[in-house]
Amino acid sequence: MNKKEIEHLESISAFYEKGDHMDELMIDREIEIIKQYRTEGKSALEVGCGSGSSTEKLCKIFDDIEVIEPSQKNVALLKSRVPEVICHEILLENFSTTRKYDFIFFLNVIEHVEDPVESLKLLAGLIKHEGLIFISGPNCMSLNRRAGYKMGILENYEKMAPKDYEVGHRRLYTVDMLRDHCDQAGLKVLSMKGMYLKPLSETQMIALGDAAVRAFYSLGEEIPEYCASLLAVATKKYY
Repeated sequence: MNKKEIEHLESISAFYEKGDHMDELMIDREIEIIKQYRTEGKSALEVGCGSGSSTEKLCKIFDDIEVIEPSQKNVALLKSRVPEVICHEILLENFSTTRKYDFIFFLNVIEHVEDPVESLKLLAGLIKHEGLIFISGPNCMSLNRRAGYKMGILENYEKMAPKDYEVGHRRLYTVDMLRDHCDQAGLKVLSMKGMYLKPLSETQMIALGDAAVRAFYSLGEEIPEYCASLLAVATKKYY
């Protein structure tokens, strides 16, 4: 097991312990999109559970769900929410099973891992033929970051914000970059959705209230290149 990687994940668990209201709204929107697919009687695997908030909501959709989470602290948070869920306390690269899943959720995780293409290849090996993998991550070309660059606040689009470092991001994505990583891993992107059209700073968006923020979450779905987060729905290229 990669001890250094485990230590890295444990070091950022404080973010999940204190919670983040905007992230909760993001999870709510992701769940709304997932519910648009036929999930009844299907199996699911969530890779990386964070605070367990997304898992708690997914457990209301799937009766058959398992979780992979290598951080002991995050597992404790998860178990406090859904104690009965099957959780494999292990890194994805060390996970071994003969089982294949109908749905895999890699939500807000790809920006954290050391090798995103290799992680996606591992997921491709765990999904059933015609199964779906949901992959979300931050977009460095979001509307608010474009404005920040034009204003001289950001040196470049790849520049990470303080919150990115707090939560342990290793990279930010673009639509093309996420498609390319999926392609390298043998996955075909069926749809690319935008999550959260964010014209203002997070502080300013919070001041607008939850109803406005939820509206901007759904408003940006068809223009992913301008949204704060991207959500790719992918499947295997070849069966």
